[in-house]
Amino acid sequence: MNQVLKIKVIKETVNGVTVFTGWVEGKKVRDVAKIVHLTREGEFINGYQRNELPKHIESITEYVESPNSTILANLVIGFNNTVSFEPLFEGSEFGYLNVPYNPEGASIDLPGSIVDGQQRSGGVKNSCHESYPLPVSIFISENDTDYIQQFLILNLGKPLTSVQLNALALYDDIYKPASLEVKAFPLSVSEELGFKRKDSPLYLLIKSNGNKDGLIAESSITDFINNVERQILQLLDVRVHQELSASEKSKFITVISNFWNAVAEVFENDWAKKSRDMKKTYITHGTSIAGFSYLCRHMLRVFQEPRLCEELTLSNIGTGNDIPSVNFFKSELNILVNDCYFNNGYWPLGKELSHDGTETDIVRKWNGFQNTSSEKQLFASNLLKLYEIKKGFRKDYAIYRN
Repeated sequence: MNQVLKIKVIKETVNGVTVFTGWVEGKKVRDVAKIVHLTREGEFINGYQRNELPKHIESITEYVESPNSTILANLVIGFNNTVSFEPLFEGSEFGYLNVPYNPEGASIDLPGSIVDGQQRSGGVKNSCHESYPLPVSIFISENDTDYIQQFLILNLGKPLTSVQLNALALYDDIYKPASLEVKAFPLSVSEELGFKRKDSPLYLLIKSNGNKDGLIAESSITDFINNVERQILQLLDVRVHQELSASEKSKFITVISNFWNAVAEVFENDWAKKSRDMKKTYITHGTSIAGFSYLCRHMLRVFQEPRLCEELTLSNIGTGNDIPSVNFFKSELNILVNDCYFNNGYWPLGKELSHDGTETDIVRKWNGFQNTSSEKQLFASNLLKLYEIKKGFRKDYAIYRN
């Protein structure tokens, strides 16, 4: 049965936006406002809220049921246009918001969304009180971006999950602080490679929100992109990624796709064995991907320096000589294929120098790497050393770990 919930409010206009502040019956919040959880449908990311925290809600319920308890921090709720303001008298800023109220209705049909306060509203709803008013701040909008923007601003100082932060960074039409903006570009490239470009060798392989079965950690791919970004931008004659045109960004992504297509072909057996537990090959382990990023960056330098490419045919370098082709990367990777141990054997990783000057060879079993910065650096430095020696850029040299 449709009813109306009246919320006592004060109306105010802030920077051109109408907002309402007042009190709402806490036991009824969940009957008029839903929680929009973060989800993925194919290539599309929706929502912003993480899952509820039962222990947190229980602790709020315990507090609410204690003597003289009160919650003074405002919930933030956005309502759609079915909600209307009723002033106490014409021109008054004091009045009521009339909210459609149907406790038996489906969640998706509720007129509101809780932007901030899902744990508090849950704690009050579960309490023994018949009535427990909560302070509330309200805005009215049909634009999902407004909800996401408010959620982001309200939660900047809170420990959001990496999944939430990564999803929020991908929304184009909201203000993002510098700390989040810097994540947006590599994440957008990762989205293209993992969810939008079906011809990408990484399609559906990147583990992300909505794709928990992915084999490769999203952070490994974004680190790869960050590591090669400057070299690809130089290749495209673009100063910073913010200046990339749509076609130039497409080329940027194609360069990375070409590299990984080459990896999949050159290391065909390993690529076929890849799995989440990495019991058969370490080719998609974070350490290996860090090493590949060093290689890709160095190969891009080779591509841009004609004297280093003299032995390559035009077909290997790339069509029109604008960006490196899959064949170019394959020809470069092939010189290392017999020195890589992604599924058996041991990697020689340089030397360790003891306090008395004694040198000890460092080796690591093919599946013995830890996903740490020091291990990634050690592996990547060794892989780059192999490439430099094979190309004749350097003579053999020792890599020392402190």
